[in-house]
Amino acid sequence: MLYNSLTMDAKTISKLILHRILAVNTIYRYETKRITRNDRSTYALTLKVEGLTYYYAGGKTYVTDPHHLLLISKDARYQWQLGQQGKCITIEFEGELEGEPFDFYEFALSDAVSREIATMLLNVANLWDLKKDNYLLKCKSMFYKILDKATVTEHKETYLPSSYRHMLEPVIDYIRTRYFDKHITNESLAAMAGISTVYFRKVFTRVYGESPIKYLRTVRIKKAKELLIGDDASIGRIAEMTGYSSVYTFSKMFKLETGVSPTEYAKEYFSNHR
Repeated sequence: MLYNSLTMDAKTISKLILHRILAVNTIYRYETKRITRNDRSTYALTLKVEGLTYYYAGGKTYVTDPHHLLLISKDARYQWQLGQQGKCITIEFEGELEGEPFDFYEFALSDAVSREIATMLLNVANLWDLKKDNYLLKCKSMFYKILDKATVTEHKETYLPSSYRHMLEPVIDYIRTRYFDKHITNESLAAMAGISTVYFRKVFTRVYGESPIKYLRTVRIKKAKELLIGDDASIGRIAEMTGYSSVYTFSKMFKLETGVSPTEYAKEYFSNHR
C-alpha cells in the first residue's frame, strides 16, 4: 500500500500507542545505490545520529540526519539511499495510530533537542542490547519520552508572547476539567480570559491551531471514547457526561470528529480487543 502524501500532524502523532518493541537496531549503512523496500509490516522510529539517509515515497523525499527524526508507517513502500555514512538507530515496533494513513512523518529537531533525542536513542539501544532489569519497560518509557520531546518541540509557539499563553491558561484548565458544562460558549471563555470574544477567538486559534469550540469538542469526544469502552454508561448518559444536551447532538459531533457513530466506535473497539 502506497500513500501519496503526508497527512498526519504532530498532534495526531503524539497519540500513537506503542504495543510492543520488536527490535532496536544500530546500523552503519555503506550501500550507495538506491534500495527498494516493499515488505515493511511494522512501524519504525529512526534517527541518523551521524550521517544522512534519504527516503523516497509517494513522490516526496524525506531525510533522517541528526536534526530529522523519522516515523515510518507500517505497510509503507519506499526507497532509501545513503547520503552520508554514519550511525543510524531504529526502533522497530508494533503500535496503533488513529487518523489518515501516511508513509513517513518527519520531525525537525533543534540543536538542543537533537542532542537529547540522540542520547535517549543511544540509551534505548544500550538497554536493548544488555537486556537487564526490566529493559522492556525502560525502553517503552524512553520511546514515549522521545516522541514527546519531538512532538512538543513542533507544537511549541515560541514566536508568541508568553502573555498570550498565560492569558489562556484558565480557559484551557476549565475546558479540560469542566468539559461537561453545557453552557460553555466563546463568550463565557473570553470572559475568563478577560478579553473580547473576537480577540479571544483570534488569539486562541493562533496559539492552538484550532478554534476554542473545536478544541472543546476534541476534549469532549476524547472523554466520550474513554467512556464508551467502559461498561457502566449508556449512550444517553455519556452524552450528558460530556456536555451534550441530546443524544442526537452528541452522535452528530462524535461522527464529525471520528467518522463513525458512538455505537460503531464501541463495536469496532471491542471487536479489535477481544
